Amino acid sequence: MQLLRLVLILGLLWLASPPARAAEVPASDPEAAALLKDYIGLYAAGTLERWRELFLPTFIATSTNEDGSLTTRSLDEFYERQRKSFGTGKPVSEVLENTRIERTGKLAFVRSDFVWTDGEATLRGRLMLLLIVERDRLRIQALTFSYNG
Repeated sequence: MQLLRLVLILGLLWLASPPARAAEVPASDPEAAALLKDYIGLYAAGTLERWRELFLPTFIATSTNEDGSLTTRSLDEFYERQRKSFGTGKPVSEVLENTRIERTGKLAFVRSDFVWTDGEATLRGRLMLLLIVERDRLRIQALTFSYNG
């Protein structure tokens, strides 16, 4: 089961082979909505390097584990897991639902449900993203997520 969870983490919030689906996001913040669209749309084997540019170099991803512990990854660790996932050739997709964006100046907070599918399994979860403007561009500083279950 732990291996399954690790495999599932690899496909968080992105599409492998089907056409990209737009994230359901409120239109109240076009800049954040565009970032989320890229967050989903660029998550593909051919655009993964461009997808990585959405994150700050100090990005951190944290997820919950079944035993109550947490797994934390740097941008390099998180990106490498995604790259390996696409290397398997297995179709992976992620869809955001019930997405809410809260924006105050140069800071934004995103909460969303997600549905992750790898062709064999479908899991639901929740995520939070912390966004911040760096040099006039909104980027992702942190991702925290948990699968329902």
